Amino acid sequence: MKIICATSVAILTLATVAGAENFYLLTGVDHQKYPGARRMVDAVPGPGIANAFDDGDRLAGTNDTGGTVAFVGIGVPVYPPNHVGAFSFLFRRGSVPAFGLYVPLMGIDYLGGPLLDLDGDIDNTARSLVPVTGQSHVEIPDSSSFIELGIDTAGGVITLLNFDATGTSEGAPGFDGRIAVTVVTLAGTEPDGTLGDAINPSIDTRVGTLTPFTGNGNLTGVWRVENLGFELWYDSISPETGTPNDLGTMQHLGTFRGWYVVRNCETGEFPLLSGQGLGTTLWPQVDTSQVGNTFNAAVTVFGPTATIFKGASQDGFFTGDDFTVAGNGGVALTDAGGDIGAYFDSVVVPHLDPQARAFVYLEAAGFGINNSGDPVFTDTIGYDVVVIAQSLAAAVIVGDVNGDGVINPADADALVEALLDPGALSACEFVRADVNQDESVDALDIQALVTVLLQ
Repeated sequence: MKIICATSVAILTLATVAGAENFYLLTGVDHQKYPGARRMVDAVPGPGIANAFDDGDRLAGTNDTGGTVAFVGIGVPVYPPNHVGAFSFLFRRGSVPAFGLYVPLMGIDYLGGPLLDLDGDIDNTARSLVPVTGQSHVEIPDSSSFIELGIDTAGGVITLLNFDATGTSEGAPGFDGRIAVTVVTLAGTEPDGTLGDAINPSIDTRVGTLTPFTGNGNLTGVWRVENLGFELWYDSISPETGTPNDLGTMQHLGTFRGWYVVRNCETGEFPLLSGQGLGTTLWPQVDTSQVGNTFNAAVTVFGPTATIFKGASQDGFFTGDDFTVAGNGGVALTDAGGDIGAYFDSVVVPHLDPQARAFVYLEAAGFGINNSGDPVFTDTIGYDVVVIAQSLAAAVIVGDVNGDGVINPADADALVEALLDPGALSACEFVRADVNQDESVDALDIQALVTVLLQ
């Protein structure tokens, strides 16, 4: 009798070795809404005019949901802001110069939905991430915004391999509806989508740690993510920008922390995380560690490097709108006493695909570089991010006998142990150990595993 995992998720073939997975950005809540209730923010020390920030606790689906997002621009937007009901956001703190006064401003990009090809032709073999003269963008069929991660639970390592997403925002006065739509990529990406190396490797390390988290003592399937350095680029699909043929108009840098959570293969359920001590979110933390430091610019119109400042004045010492002032980085989570685990249980898990294998929650208080000459969002701190995404990969990897997510020589030892008493294996353990998929765990699986390891 063939035994399959309780989740009924498809099983990976022998040729597949675990490691790289696409995690698709979660959507479907608070459509066309702000991610948080309105709060008034002052320019400190000023002089300035207080302005509304609609970022709240910076999470979707909580009791802190804001009002309807209004498009700012000419005509009808290509996509209404947050039309997919995003769980993932890019936040950037700015300040509008107004006759010697400072007006605080919060820009939000809502991430998710189909990927875009800007050459207007989905039938050719090329993809363009920059506008093509005379062409309109098209959606790539059956595509979805994603972050690609390398997961090595045995080695305690998580690797950022790719980021490819569509974003929408409120737009800007005087611009058409395309200005409010962005393509979001990993730093170094070429206009045809070819991946490249980090241009600021001191921050954009793309490697972090995975640490098992047992909660109150018996929690399984949960890992803490820490120290995952990144740099994301985002660019409008509008040809009316100052550098439409270059990627990296906006550079968003920081270090992710968060959680990696896996569905229990035996029960088919995600672990209950409420009250397990996962803690809360970063907000209202503001990262000041990079103030005064200089980084490479992706677009060199204004010079090859940019120095990070703490606020709107750009002098590095005094500012009429100081972004380091308490309260600039969102507000603390209050739902369930600020327990992010309860948020996962009550909001994230119910919105996952029924066959989702795992999900990630990543957050970062960071900094950014603006290469467009925009006087509002400049080279400052206050560029923050939340990413919530799900893996639809198979729940069981044939050949990953020890269940650590990677097929490697350690699985040979685990297979020998399994052969000593195949009848004692659980359903999921049996499938992982039946390497040749003949519905038996026996000596023939040893040769099959050797073949996989030699590929």
